[in-house]
Amino acid sequence: MRKSLIAIATLALVASGAFASMATVSGADHRDSPLNVANPLADINDVYAFRSAENSSNVVVAISVNPLIAPSDNASRGKFDPAVTYQVHIDRTGDYAGEAMAEFSVNSAADTLIVNGLGQQITAPITPPGASPIVTNVGGIKLFAGLRDDPFFFDLTGFQAFVASPTKLPAQGLRFQGAGTPADTFAGTNVLAIVIEVPITAATGGSSANSGTIRAWASTERNGQRIDRMGIPTLNTVLIPSGQKDAFNQQNPIDDIAASRPTGINTIETLRGAVDALFGSPQTGGPLGDLTSEQVGNALLPDVVTINFANPVQFPNGRRLQDDVIDAALGVVLNRGGANGIADGVNANDRAFLGSFPYLAEPHGGAVTASPAPSTGGSGGTVRPPSTGDAGLFADRESMWALSAGFFFLAVSLGGAGVFAALRARGR
Repeated sequence: MRKSLIAIATLALVASGAFASMATVSGADHRDSPLNVANPLADINDVYAFRSAENSSNVVVAISVNPLIAPSDNASRGKFDPAVTYQVHIDRTGDYAGEAMAEFSVNSAADTLIVNGLGQQITAPITPPGASPIVTNVGGIKLFAGLRDDPFFFDLTGFQAFVASPTKLPAQGLRFQGAGTPADTFAGTNVLAIVIEVPITAATGGSSANSGTIRAWASTERNGQRIDRMGIPTLNTVLIPSGQKDAFNQQNPIDDIAASRPTGINTIETLRGAVDALFGSPQTGGPLGDLTSEQVGNALLPDVVTINFANPVQFPNGRRLQDDVIDAALGVVLNRGGANGIADGVNANDRAFLGSFPYLAEPHGGAVTASPAPSTGGSGGTVRPPSTGDAGLFADRESMWALSAGFFFLAVSLGGAGVFAALRARGR
């Protein structure tokens, strides 16, 4: 019964038609809108925020862009675009205005990172593909920019297989018997990353590294035009109709509440109701406790990552590289955990994260083979980037909707930091 929960939940959402307005589906926040597909160097894939392992008084913020780089493309795709600027916004007051902002750009040769907004302008060399990480330290601020392994891990291939055959119960993770073992679909691919480490007090404006709350998000612009913005992975992918995805990326978090929050709450309620009706048992509470659909939906939007530094900074209070957001997401959305919990079977990244700055794992280089081996381009074992959109994999609309449900789990979970903070404020 534990293994079949996700399949039944997914089918319930298909039946509800909750995503009838979505014509296509993308994976994670990789390639989540038409403008992002056309501008991969401005396509934000993930935002991470966590305490420094080397200095607990510092916070590390990392953003990744330019998704699904095959090792054979490191030289051609492993450079930033001088026409793109990358921004990290920090809200200290809860009004989602973003009182502090750091802006990153590169010079015309794409070999130097230029940073504004942190006092005096800072310049730092960009690590070229194949080189050891070049770390710049200026006045206690650390900077890195360059090619890294994609830190996002998820058995998307297993999920695709199971939604294509929903009557087959999963045997390992989300995979049914004979469909192989769980594997990270993003294994073997690289991204471009910008990583910054600053004192927590500089981010919060407070006097202690163990107090204060910030809400952070990232955005990109190309030649002055907003291309992308995000805090919570997959939110735009799932909740926003295809014709409005670019508009969503171009608006600011404060505009999210009226535009998308009712849709999120309704989707959660529909999904939970369908699961309860099929199982005939009450919800037992997920990793954040027994939460209503409204509590989870209220945390989902605005699209920001919330960190309360009075609490341990780990998912869902912030996001560390190693946090298994998929498993937690399923529990939060379905309000089920323990023996009734579910998991995709992928519990870690394909490469070990570093114990020191810049923390993201070394990029894959040369002919790297993922496990299990992906399809090849005719000769050799070179990794090919996985398809995270429909790309002909889902000829029927029902399967695309089912995949939407899976990614919605991830989107809601990352908003859990807002729930966490709200519950503490209420003394629960």
